[in-house]
Amino acid sequence: MQDLADEISQLGREISRLEKDMARIRERISWLEKEMELLRQKEARLKARLSRELAILSMLSRTAWLNLIFEPRKINDFLRREDYLQAIIQNESQRMKELRAYRERLLALKKAREAELSALLSQEERLREKRKELHLARKEKEVLLAHVRKNKRLYRETLELLLAAQKEIENLAREVSATRKRLKKLEEEKKNRLSRPSPRVLLRPLFEVKGFLEPPVSGRVLRFYGLDRDLFTGKISFSPGIFIGASPGTEVKAPFSARVARLKWIEGRGKVLVLDHGYGFVSLIGGLSEIRVLPGMEVATGEVLGRVGASPFGPSGVYYELRYGGRPQNPLEWLNLKHLKLVR
Repeated sequence: MQDLADEISQLGREISRLEKDMARIRERISWLEKEMELLRQKEARLKARLSRELAILSMLSRTAWLNLIFEPRKINDFLRREDYLQAIIQNESQRMKELRAYRERLLALKKAREAELSALLSQEERLREKRKELHLARKEKEVLLAHVRKNKRLYRETLELLLAAQKEIENLAREVSATRKRLKKLEEEKKNRLSRPSPRVLLRPLFEVKGFLEPPVSGRVLRFYGLDRDLFTGKISFSPGIFIGASPGTEVKAPFSARVARLKWIEGRGKVLVLDHGYGFVSLIGGLSEIRVLPGMEVATGEVLGRVGASPFGPSGVYYELRYGGRPQNPLEWLNLKHLKLVR
């Protein structure tokens, strides 16, 4: 854009200089035409005067010779008149030279005028070319300015997106930092637990406590085992577990002593914690936001595993699934129903 602006400025200066040169050439042509007109007038006056004087001289010459033939006694007058005529002829000859000089100067002025006219035509042609270049440069500048305005709007929108993305990245960085701190704390707790001489949790078969398992959270059962309506889609489908409503931040506890098998993400369930109770029994607990245990750790009955997370699509709570030998069981047959509300 700056190069184009410099080019337009340079063309403007060249056009201004050409216009000044053309004005000076026109002034010189006007002066030459005035000089030529004066020379023409002087030439015309000199021609008229010479014509009259030559006519008079011709007549006087003829008369003098006739007088000499018929009156010989006037020879002295004749000679004296001849001397006068010679002087007049010399004077007229000088005037003829002046006339020729006028004509030569007039021709020189005509040639100079033609040269100035040729220079003027050349300057006018250059001026037309420069004006065309200036017009094209201005058009190019307008197109470039329109492109710059469009790009400026796009750049502004992109900058806004980048600023929003930067804020999101900063939030994620803070969350990652907080998660790392929690993981470090959990690892320290795991090391402390693993350093103990004997396991803190003694696994027992769940058959011994069937109907007395502590639910992960206390609350109302919003979805039941088997065919039931999905909380998020509204469609009726088979549910291998139950969903217990609870407010975000509620502590989620282990229903029975177990070893943390793994932590994974399941579509529609969020973060899911897998507890291995031994003897083929496995619990799946989903809907957690903050998790305080790591895979490989042992947990006791009622130990806090994490907290309930907020759901962006529906009610918050905990998804609980109990499996035996890989097959889902009805959790309500195993849990202590005193802490649950079963009204549909």
